[in-house]
Amino acid sequence: MELFKNFKQVLGFEGTEEINEVEDDIMVEIDEEGQEEENLSVPSSSSLKNNVYKNNENINDYQTIFVSPVNFEECKKIANYINKEKIVTVNLESLSNESAQRMLDFLSGAMEVKKARFITVSKKVYVSIPDGTKSYVEDENNEIFG
Repeated sequence: MELFKNFKQVLGFEGTEEINEVEDDIMVEIDEEGQEEENLSVPSSSSLKNNVYKNNENINDYQTIFVSPVNFEECKKIANYINKEKIVTVNLESLSNESAQRMLDFLSGAMEVKKARFITVSKKVYVSIPDGTKSYVEDENNEIFG
């Protein structure tokens, strides 16, 4: 816990409630060898709900869309997001390699029309960046399409 206090002082967060909430989410466990381990927990979804899209809200209010399609038919919806110049993160892990390739081919056509580009995050996770949006890719081996 002392580490967090030092960290707060360096960054100027001393006394803020947000940091205290994070400290409360740290759990200390004793492993099999008697050593203490700290485990960080994910913030509760209730604290994130104000910034997360719900099906009954207007999608135009959001700049970034995260999708995990389960079938090829969802590519039209994703292409519409690209057409609306949203930053779209597409996780293709639940698709077969053949369906994932078909979806990438389809979305590449939609991106060509809007002059967007794909950034490869991992083998099956891609981000579509609209034309005119500045982005920085730290990993120099990261492929950029478009």
